[in-house]
Amino acid sequence: MNTPTPNSRSYSKGIVMVMVTMSLWGVLPILLKLGLNYYSVGTIAWFRFFFSFLILFLFLSIFRSGCEILSHPPLMGILGGAALAANYFGMTQGVYFSGPSNAAIIIQVAPILLVIAGVALFKETIGSRQWIGMIVAIIGFYLFYLDRSENARNNIQYLVANGWIMLAAIVWVLYMICQKQLSSKYSAQTLNILVYAVATIALTPLVEWSEFFKGGFVGCLLLIALGLNTLLAYGALAEAVECIPLSLISILITLNPFITLIGMWMLNTFKAGALPPENINWYGYLGGIIAVSGVIFVVAFSQKKRSLD
Repeated sequence: MNTPTPNSRSYSKGIVMVMVTMSLWGVLPILLKLGLNYYSVGTIAWFRFFFSFLILFLFLSIFRSGCEILSHPPLMGILGGAALAANYFGMTQGVYFSGPSNAAIIIQVAPILLVIAGVALFKETIGSRQWIGMIVAIIGFYLFYLDRSENARNNIQYLVANGWIMLAAIVWVLYMICQKQLSSKYSAQTLNILVYAVATIALTPLVEWSEFFKGGFVGCLLLIALGLNTLLAYGALAEAVECIPLSLISILITLNPFITLIGMWMLNTFKAGALPPENINWYGYLGGIIAVSGVIFVVAFSQKKRSLD
């Protein structure tokens, strides 16, 4: 297969697809916070997977193959689905106890943990530039933490939020390891259908079924928007992987917290009233920018090093 060049139509398609994923993940924490006004954490996390599974199952059944994996699921795929279910639940808890901006920034610990996991499990090495990126990211995280802990309405609740987000980051790394092990044997959408199915089953005990009758029209729209966000983001990402290098995808995806920060800033500035203000100071924004920049530095040179190996 020919590698797409920057001027090719396939390359342009890949850029568009990854920008779609980045945008959807950028607005996701804001949608989660809005949805939490109507539904519990478990209900939202479950519905996102159930909706995505249902639509993808119908699509694959009609237009493609891939659902066969559900009859004989690999153990690694089941583990990956359970890990992603825990990731969604932990991330939503983090948004619930803190806010969209905090969750979007702190979850960026995940790519750094993935690099560390690569060293521990796959014998990869960390270069000097990656160490610099990690130090920069830690400084940024610390500045952002100082601002958030200073302005948090309840510091204990803020610490609980960060605990959930860190858990979400750790299990996301586990999910990625499972995906890495299975990606050579199964297509992206085949793995997605299995992950969605496993996560739906795993989260079923946490659903508050009565909430579906109390959410009203607005709540229903938010649930559908969250389900579509999951389905379209992962679908676009799968398409992007086939068109452009993983190194570029990783860098662009890491920019999604800036969309969250800008979105929350706009809501607060124009006093939309949809969400409570986050009261982020200038050094909080600076810390967020530094943290994400450090993560991008780590990811960029990790991918570049792999391409040279």
